[in-house]
This record gives sequence, structure tokens and C-alpha cells, in this order.
Amino acid sequence: MTTTKLGTPPTTASKLPAVPRSTTPAATAAVAKSAAVGAAPDTSQAVAFDAAALEQKVGLNPRGQHVATSADPGALWGAEKKPQGNPELRAAMTEFRALSPEAQQAKIAELKTKQDALSKAMLVRIDALDARYKTMLNTSKGEMLRNLANTSEAMTPAEKEKLSGLLDKADGIAKGIEDLKAQAAALPDSKVATPEEKEARTKLARQIKNQRSRLSDATKAATTYVDSLGLKADRLAVNEQRIDPSAPPKESPKSLLSMIGEWFRLDKLIGFFRSAFESNPLIKTGGDFQAQLERKNEQRNAEIERRVERNRESDSRAQAARANQGQLEVEAESRRAQLDALNLALAGAPRAARR
Repeated sequence: MTTTKLGTPPTTASKLPAVPRSTTPAATAAVAKSAAVGAAPDTSQAVAFDAAALEQKVGLNPRGQHVATSADPGALWGAEKKPQGNPELRAAMTEFRALSPEAQQAKIAELKTKQDALSKAMLVRIDALDARYKTMLNTSKGEMLRNLANTSEAMTPAEKEKLSGLLDKADGIAKGIEDLKAQAAALPDSKVATPEEKEARTKLARQIKNQRSRLSDATKAATTYVDSLGLKADRLAVNEQRIDPSAPPKESPKSLLSMIGEWFRLDKLIGFFRSAFESNPLIKTGGDFQAQLERKNEQRNAEIERRVERNRESDSRAQAARANQGQLEVEAESRRAQLDALNLALAGAPRAARR
């Protein structure tokens, strides 16, 4: 069975869209050192799911890198290269190219809506399975991680070797615990044990507790390493039925493994459809023409705004001038009234007084 990485810590925008979660997915992937088994920060494939996939325009290969948009779609559809490509994809592309530009845009939007809904369902399922995984025995976790390494084609030989080394260390600790438990079982019951035997039992119990803590750290280090490779979803999908006995069979469309495959199928379709849409000469020409019209409209609107501003300034100056002129007229009228009053007073005065 082939599993596919859902994305290593990306250097470019991640493919899957952001989804609201109970916790903020701000963790970054951390590779646990094989020589250390201390508690390492847990990484999450949800980081890959929560990044901005709406900007994605091309497909990703199983390692999470971009592939050439000029490559033959059929050759990129599956792991197996066929001379004539994938018939289903070729038929879908033929049907897509026959659509009008408006219908092509609607088709892309329809597929994107389906992919977003599938992303949310996958995130919910991943969270539920990972919560169950964390409560399982460390030995069971080790077996599931080995199962992933044995069935996954997304891991390189070097990655599998490093994971095997981490698991071997955990297995060694687990064997040591069993040896200690065997020694404790060989001691007499505490009711009949001597003080020395009781002390030995207490010492063994303390050693078993410490070794169990080391085993937990070692298993967590192996899990963290797998997740840092972008394989958390794979880890859970491959072992879904063991983690959750009530889970649907792997062949079921509702299984996590099937949902992952469907997500990438939709992603490839969206990538190829967008490439075909954007490479259409008529669409490109129309887009260039529309861009020119928008630039001209922006320039015209800017010029109109400048003219309006100049008119506002001119109106403001005119209003100030009119206000000043009105004040001058009021003052002139006041002086004329004063002169008229003086003339009347002089005209009515006695001649002798005027002399």
C-alpha cells in the first residue's frame, strides 16, 4: 500500500486551507535527535493543513515539492508512468477545455469547495485519531510506527533507518522493563519476605518506574520524528483501524486513507484546470485588456479627484474674497450714513452758528 506525505514543513505556501481549530496551529516541525530520548516538542501535520492553500496553483509531489506545470498531466497523476497518461484525467481536461471561461471558473470553484470540505473532515478525523493514539501503550505505538515504515513509500531509506534506530532504542528499554518485572516476580510475597527482599522489591519498582518514563520519552521521540517528516496523517491513516476498531475499512471512502487520496485527486484536478484556464490566450488577452481598462479608470478617477480638490480650493478662496468684500461694503455704507447725518445736521443749524 502506498502512502503519501501531506507536506513537510513548507518553504512555500502550504496547499491545504486554514481551518478553525480548538488550538492555534502555530507549532513547527522538530526533528528528534536519535541520541536523545528526552521529551521533544510534539509536531502536528495539522500545521501543513492550516497554512494558506488558496494561493496554490500547481500540484505537489509526495515529498511536498512543486512539480512542473508543463509536465504531462497523465504522467503526474499517479506513481506509475503510462505512455498515454491517465485516461480519467485526459477526459476531464478535454471536458474542461470545452467549457466557456465562465463555466471553467465555476468548475474550479466547485472543486475547491469540495476540497475545503474534505480538508475539514480530515482535520477532525486526524485530531480524533491522534487523541486515541496518545493514550495507547508505548509498545503498541512502536508497532504502529514500524508498520508505517514497512508500508510507506513516502519515506527515504535514510529516514526509515533513523526511525528504526529510534524504535530499536525504545525496544531495548521495553525489554529491560520486562527483565526487571521478571526479577520482581521471583521475589517472595511481601508478607513473608525478609527486610532485604522487601528493599530489593522497592528498588526494582523504582527502576521499573524510571524505565517506563524513558520508554515513554523514546516512543515520543520516534513519533515526533515521523511527524516532523510531514507524515502525521500517514501515521494515523495507515493504523486507523488499530487505533479505532470502529473505523471503516481502508477501502471505504470514509476512511482517512481514502480521504487523503481523494484530497490529492481533487488537488491535481484543480491545479491542471487552473493551469489550462490561465494559459488560454483569449483569457490572457482579455485579462490584459481588462487590466489596461482598470489602470485607465484609476488614472481618470485620480485626475477627477485632483480637479475636484482644485475646485474646492478655488471655491474656498472665492468665499473668503466675497466675505472680505462684504465687510468692506458694510464699512463703506456705515461711513456714508455718518456723512449724511453730519450734512443734515449742518444744513439745519442757524446761520450765525455756522459763522
